[in-house]
Amino acid sequence: MNDKEQFQIEKNKIQKDLLFYLEFYKELSSRSPQMKKVVDLEIKKLVQKLKELGK
Repeated sequence: MNDKEQFQIEKNKIQKDLLFYLEFYKELSSRSPQMKKVVDLEIKKLVQKLKELGK
């Protein structure tokens, strides 16, 4: 596996995880204030990773 394939696999995984949190944001964040903080933090981390991969 070359670097380009590895990069694409990593990018796809991050996008898939981000999509999960965005699709279920309302359900997850409504469970408790702590859960909302966790979900918000995970989304922020995933967006940051995507930005770093784009550089």
